[in-house]
Amino acid sequence: MNQTVPAQTYGLEKNRLEALADGIFAVSLTLLVLDIKLPENATATTHDELVRNLLGLERHLVIYVISFVVIGIFWINHHVQFHFVKRTNRGLIWINLLYLLLVSFVPFATDLIGDHKELVLPCEIYGFALLALSATSLLHLQYLVRHPELISSDLTQGVYRTINRRIEVSAIVPLLSMLAALFSTHVAVYVYLLLATAHFFPGTIDERFGTGRKERLPI
Repeated sequence: MNQTVPAQTYGLEKNRLEALADGIFAVSLTLLVLDIKLPENATATTHDELVRNLLGLERHLVIYVISFVVIGIFWINHHVQFHFVKRTNRGLIWINLLYLLLVSFVPFATDLIGDHKELVLPCEIYGFALLALSATSLLHLQYLVRHPELISSDLTQGVYRTINRRIEVSAIVPLLSMLAALFSTHVAVYVYLLLATAHFFPGTIDERFGTGRKERLPI
């Protein structure tokens, strides 16, 4: 006998999407390190020569660490939002696929910055990729609050505002870096340290999990 599934319980399991996301994040983090290599013609017969060759990798090492932390931050953001997801639908899946497309692009953008020290365009491409990731994070969050059948009651208005504000703050750093690149591509890379610093301050979204009143979401 055919049974109609109630609208409030309809949806796709989120486990497979979470597994796919974790896999792509893991691969993207691993790909970052492949760009750190000494030039093919670089040989070192003494300790000092090897040290000089390693110092020549400064930009590659710095952007590697920054990109690793940046991808980690976006993974945390994705993990936090999925904490409130009970089930998915096709719309949410496609938003996540777009998000993962941008995540997998970050290693390529990182490689561009490492290999083209004096060019502004790689810095702009890298910044644009992070801005697109932030925009997709906001789209993901907005989609969730507009589809309450997909989320748990823990996603209160206060939690929503906290996540939304953190994403907006994160988007400011790429904009600052893209502006700095017009004057110094070296400084533009180090601007991203602000992004890591901002996420390590106390008062994170974790403190809001399961706390506060169940305020109505702005749906």
